[in-house]
Amino acid sequence: MTVRFPPLFNHQVYPPRLQAEMLALGARVSRPHLGIIIATMTLAVSLDKVSSPLLAGWYLFAILTSLGGFLFRRRFWRIDAEHPDPHRLRNGELQGFAYSAAVGLLWGVSGLLMTPGDDEHNLILTIIYLGVGAGAGSIAIFGLGHMLIGAILSSLLFVSRFPVVFPEHWQLLATLFLLYHFVIVRMALERRDVIAQNMRLREDKEALLEQQAIEVARTKQANQDKSAFLAAASHDLRQPVHAVMLLGHALRLRVRDGESGELVEKILEAGHALSEQFNNLMDLSRLEGGAYRLNFTRLGLEDFLQRLCATHRQAAAAHDIRLRLRIDDRLRRQALYSDTGLLGRILDNLLANAVKFSTAGGHILVTARIRRGHVILAVLDQGRGIPPDQQENVFKPYVQLDNPTRDRSRGIGLGLSIVQEAASLLGARICLHSEAGRGCRFELDLGELVLEPLDESRPIGFRPKPLPSPGNLTGKRLLLVEDDPMAAAALIAWAGNWGLTVEHHADPKTVPGSAEPDLILCDIRLPGHQDGIEHLTDWLAEWPGARGLLLSGELSPETHERAEQEGLILLSKPVNPDLLLQTLNGLLRAAA
Repeated sequence: MTVRFPPLFNHQVYPPRLQAEMLALGARVSRPHLGIIIATMTLAVSLDKVSSPLLAGWYLFAILTSLGGFLFRRRFWRIDAEHPDPHRLRNGELQGFAYSAAVGLLWGVSGLLMTPGDDEHNLILTIIYLGVGAGAGSIAIFGLGHMLIGAILSSLLFVSRFPVVFPEHWQLLATLFLLYHFVIVRMALERRDVIAQNMRLREDKEALLEQQAIEVARTKQANQDKSAFLAAASHDLRQPVHAVMLLGHALRLRVRDGESGELVEKILEAGHALSEQFNNLMDLSRLEGGAYRLNFTRLGLEDFLQRLCATHRQAAAAHDIRLRLRIDDRLRRQALYSDTGLLGRILDNLLANAVKFSTAGGHILVTARIRRGHVILAVLDQGRGIPPDQQENVFKPYVQLDNPTRDRSRGIGLGLSIVQEAASLLGARICLHSEAGRGCRFELDLGELVLEPLDESRPIGFRPKPLPSPGNLTGKRLLLVEDDPMAAAALIAWAGNWGLTVEHHADPKTVPGSAEPDLILCDIRLPGHQDGIEHLTDWLAEWPGARGLLLSGELSPETHERAEQEGLILLSKPVNPDLLLQTLNGLLRAAA
């Protein structure tokens, strides 16, 4: 039967990196200067008790041992744990082993300083030895071999003096001393194992953090790639949707009655649904990808809510649903600061959902109130409601309850996802209270906002211009700069229906200096080094009487910021033809 001894050195147990860390830690916790101090104390209490040559030799040995400890500590306390050298680690363990042996030999030999019959002096030396033995437990970090060599040398040499110094009780004292050393060694080794385990846990944690950083970088890169893909793909995808909307609008002006007129209306409805769903996808991507930049402005809450409700009241009436607004008296004629676009998007989606999923003859109530200092906006409906076990799911993308056939007239399930993402960006909290068959109450907690009385002399957010009449476009000259043939053909057909004379150029370099149009409609992405913003700025400076408008399929916030800095109006494709018509009329009226 073979007997297996436990490993004596760290290199037999631990990987190089952990071995290097333990060697460095052992070097740092070693205290050679304490050895000199304690040896000096021992010298002081033994000056008149021990022969001078023995005491001088012992003290010289203590100084040499401490110097060796200083050299060992200096060499290994900053060892490179990231790229450990196995050969240097082995040398470090051997040098540490030699240092432990020297320390054990030093204090084992200190038993020779005890003198028979002088119990007081012997007791002091024994106490010093016991203290050194307890403190020497720190060398266990070097390994079992280091601890054993120090303990064995010191205990055997020190105890060997007991029969001379304590002739009556030396057996009992020797047994107690050996037991003491056993306990010290056992505790020191357990402490070493705990330290090693903590180091391993720290390494595992660092590895997990490193892996997490890699995954975060991958996710960030994936989001950047997704954003780049969407930026490129959305421009190309928006063009045909934009063309369908314009051509359908132009066709409606020519075919108004009969079965053909109904078909045109259905085409326009499909185009509007496609445009809405496409914009929802783009909005969700921008919000999730962090591409949206907050723009806080001052807005009048009552006016803001009234206008939002007005935009949905006609759709609600078409479904025989009554839409009402109730505002706390403390919020009337009050202004607050928020991102008007995000806040409007949240309430638009909540109102659109309430209209879609409410039953005929029902009511929708929009409320604004203050609760515990927080501004709370809520949308309540009398629809089918949402069971408690499904309420978390409705905020996930593409989830729709009670729509197994995927009826596109009821959207594609992105509205509440956008609501949640937008609320998060605003620092607000969206809550859903509902029961099956008893409707829904969506509450938007805007937090503790600072309200101030509304000053009509100061500008507020969300004050759209009144709808312009389309009758002042006839005979006006429109310069169209658009490199996409499909979008250009649709715009030419649409503009012709309103009496505009269109001059089209696919390349901005071909635009003649004698054009002098009344209106300029320009795409952003054009051939050449300059984009539509730069070209339109130059043309407006060249023809002061002209008014310009940008159309863009770009998602980049920088593009919108540049247009705003130049004072240019930018409409995103696919643009609503009615909005385009109103904008062109507004530009002409502003020039008049």
